[in-house]
Amino acid sequence: MTLQTTNDLPKKPNLSGIELLKGIARLIQIAKLYEDNNSLIIDAVKAFKLAVKKSSDHSGHVGHVALQIFNGRFFLQEEKLPLFRKNAQLLNYMLQFLEKRSIYGFNFDADLENIAVTEVLAFVRLLSLADQHDDPPEWLKTELEKSDIHWLVVIQESMLNLRDASLESELGRSDALDRKKELAKETYHYALNSVKEVAEKLLAGKDAGIRQSVRMVQRMVDIITEDDTTFFSLSTIRMYDDYTFTHSLNVALLAMSLGKRIGMKHNTLEQLGLCGLFHDLGKIEIPKQILNKRGKLNDSEFNEIKKHSINSALLILKLKTEKYRKVHLFVSPFEHHIRYDHSGYPSVDKERPISLFGRILTIVDVYDAITSPRIYRPVSMSQDRALCIMLSDSGKYFDPVLLKIFVNMLGVYPIGTVLRLDTGEVGLALLSSPKADQARPNVQLLNRNADKQYTKGKIIDLAERDPRTGDYKRNIIKTEHPAALGIQPASYMI
Repeated sequence: MTLQTTNDLPKKPNLSGIELLKGIARLIQIAKLYEDNNSLIIDAVKAFKLAVKKSSDHSGHVGHVALQIFNGRFFLQEEKLPLFRKNAQLLNYMLQFLEKRSIYGFNFDADLENIAVTEVLAFVRLLSLADQHDDPPEWLKTELEKSDIHWLVVIQESMLNLRDASLESELGRSDALDRKKELAKETYHYALNSVKEVAEKLLAGKDAGIRQSVRMVQRMVDIITEDDTTFFSLSTIRMYDDYTFTHSLNVALLAMSLGKRIGMKHNTLEQLGLCGLFHDLGKIEIPKQILNKRGKLNDSEFNEIKKHSINSALLILKLKTEKYRKVHLFVSPFEHHIRYDHSGYPSVDKERPISLFGRILTIVDVYDAITSPRIYRPVSMSQDRALCIMLSDSGKYFDPVLLKIFVNMLGVYPIGTVLRLDTGEVGLALLSSPKADQARPNVQLLNRNADKQYTKGKIIDLAERDPRTGDYKRNIIKTEHPAALGIQPASYMI
């Protein structure tokens, strides 16, 4: 055994950045509880100053310490902070705290030795209050200037929305793909939280801004524009307890993917995504005993359900955002149940055309709804069966051209469909290349262990033939919904 030279040793993780985040988080929490002269406060400020100094010493940068968010992760002086189980809660808390305020980091002066305790506390308290204002980073910047605090700079430009052209060359193709998947999953999570937060504030009669939702939709559009494969997998997520919100997010994802297929530009996709995210906002005003009723609704209950389209439009008018955004958001949530032939609700003049956004939302809303397990539906419909039923209503409920594009986009066996094969194997349909045989997709096989839980097996190609006979090695004998196996497809595909 030979000793490793210094150059051969693995690079030590940058724990000083974790200490800096921990110091900021602690200040945020205790600054609300104690006066400026409290010993806990004074100790916390000292720890924060020391963390800034150590961060500067670790990186070798002189004069400043840059802590910023990129691709859903924290970086200190452009070095990614390590993500361990023990610090995951801290990183997630700070990521959500800052993104809620549309703040993407800080540049601190490296030497804060002579900065007063009161100045540090003033910064932290202003940071906590920033989310109560229309433009949090601009408000914070203005207030810091008023307080003559010049030892930090707020980073306002989101690097999350920039495509990293050097990603693959820097990390390698596999690592770059993993990072993109991680970013997509984080974006899904934060977008889901953002629409929940809007709904909760509206229910409580509070002002509800949508800045965080806008940021998340912008990030989703960036990802979808490059490659929507991961979001197709995430759109298979079904949560019984959070049905209204996961449904809204899935509708947004599918709508933007369809919009991409028909050539929509970036800004238009953002508008469409926001419409999808808030298209069912009106359901928060429907009693839960009606939404979750087992069995058939009576006429009175169904009339309550039908109010949600109008209620969605009215609630959108209450959102705290720019007027031009409300104009774009208002129409299609109102329209998404009217149907292509105007046979749905609410009743409108048949001569009035349904908007393009409204026709898109009608298609993706129905698809996600009928493929979602619900308390009143004893059997979940497989994705391929859902498309067949929708095609039978082409030209009546759905725009026939858009529906055809949607079906072609998802394929004969949409991603996440459970496939049972004549070999006795079971697996999940993966997204096929447009040039591939859509009736024979790639399949993520699932293995059932001794605890009757499914684990990932190998990926196989149903187009593969036996070289001796020329026959296909595997054939589909049955399709099922993932709920029949009690699984979330996204867990096995990304």
